[in-house]
Amino acid sequence: MSTPNAKAMAALRSEIDRVDTALLNLIAERMDLAAAVRRAKSGANVWRPSREESHVRDLARKAGATAPELVSHIWAELTSASLTVQGPIGLHIALVGDALSSWSLVRDRFGASIPAHTYPTTSAALAAAFADLEGVAVLPAPGTMSNWWTALGPEGAMSGMHILAALPRIGNWDWPVAVAVSKAVIEPSGDDITLVYVEAGPLAAPLSLSKLFEDAGLPGRLRAEMKGRCLYSVPGYFTDDSSEIQSLSAQVEAVKIIGVLPAPIPLPVED
Repeated sequence: MSTPNAKAMAALRSEIDRVDTALLNLIAERMDLAAAVRRAKSGANVWRPSREESHVRDLARKAGATAPELVSHIWAELTSASLTVQGPIGLHIALVGDALSSWSLVRDRFGASIPAHTYPTTSAALAAAFADLEGVAVLPAPGTMSNWWTALGPEGAMSGMHILAALPRIGNWDWPVAVAVSKAVIEPSGDDITLVYVEAGPLAAPLSLSKLFEDAGLPGRLRAEMKGRCLYSVPGYFTDDSSEIQSLSAQVEAVKIIGVLPAPIPLPVED
């Protein structure tokens, strides 16, 4: 004979089954919509990271007590499956350093459905993504030992590519572990960090590049430097036509926005 507790558990399990079935039906509906999107845009410009980041950020905000990491992981898988339906997108991953950590970052951000290829160097991964119509390179974030970003400069071999997403997407980081680079267009997500490539050339004292950023109204922070080429991050969304960028451009040899990173979705801070 069933106990009251057993009956309650059976009822709860039945409700879980009902919710699971409803979720499955909604996922099937979402995949049908992804196929409709492909037909509408003919498979071009498959990846729109700014829209994706804005959407996940909004969902995490609406999720209340649900952990933002869970929201991000679920939508990474859903988006991954949808993107493979929409077009021939591919990931080109530079496995530099801890390969296991690299794979974990990629899976958390891009899910498991997108075809992935690995390379021993950043230059190889970047070149493969550049040659791929809808390729996305996943590379270590620019820094002291990562100078691949110079290829995205005005005269660089990959000047048509942009830094468009940060890995991890969730966290309270000041600078990401890795970034995603592709030929997709730069668009705002609503909460962004603009990446500014600068070749300053000779500056007369007491001028400095940091002072020029300040004078242009740009709270820039130096992230990487390589033989006279510098990469600064600036909170907010700017374009090459922004008055602040134009003001800076008038004082140096070359300036180019080479990417915009959506700011991370913050984790709750424990008291």
